[in-house]
Amino acid sequence: MTTNTKPPTAPLSKVRGVYIIGLIIAAVVFAVTAAAAAGGQSMGWETSLFRYINDWSWSLQGLFTVITFFGSTWMALVVVVAVFAARAYRLAWRLAITIVGAYGAAFLAKHFVGRVRPAEMLAHIHTRAVETGMGFPSGHATLSTVVALTLLPYLPKWIGFIGAPIFIGLVCLSRLYLGVHFPLDIIGGMAIGTGAVCVLRLLPAKLLQAVRLDQK
Repeated sequence: MTTNTKPPTAPLSKVRGVYIIGLIIAAVVFAVTAAAAAGGQSMGWETSLFRYINDWSWSLQGLFTVITFFGSTWMALVVVVAVFAARAYRLAWRLAITIVGAYGAAFLAKHFVGRVRPAEMLAHIHTRAVETGMGFPSGHATLSTVVALTLLPYLPKWIGFIGAPIFIGLVCLSRLYLGVHFPLDIIGGMAIGTGAVCVLRLLPAKLLQAVRLDQK
């Protein structure tokens, strides 16, 4: 990766159209999940899915503990530093800005929605990680989505379109297995991450160039 690294080119109107649709879908999904989570309870399907994954064998704890780290703020920082070290400076800057914006939005949503974590709502669950604060939305789901979608255009297609969903899916799955999030927390976090990536891509070209967030 170098300073001249660019994503594959496509007609500008087509690219913007994809991000506009993505932003609309992300906004709708977040609004629906936030409204449902604001009730302070988990829905039937949520509880069933959570318990099914949370009840998986304890022998998987080490694996999922490692996987969940890849959605943490520390790993997001490592990725930014690695991209910067590869001299893809504008990509590193764009990734950092998107991470900060998305995580800030998730932080605000946690306090406005105010839904607690599974251990405070359900009895007899496996809590395999110590986490504090509100549950909705998942910060790990948010950050893993931001990192994967921001890097997606710069990866070979077969790696990006197969690896990105697997990466996000495994991180999100780990949050359910470890007992720290409900499914709606995960979906809401992914919506915020997707929305943040789309918002940055839809900013006016002149503004992106002025703050060195364009793709040059």
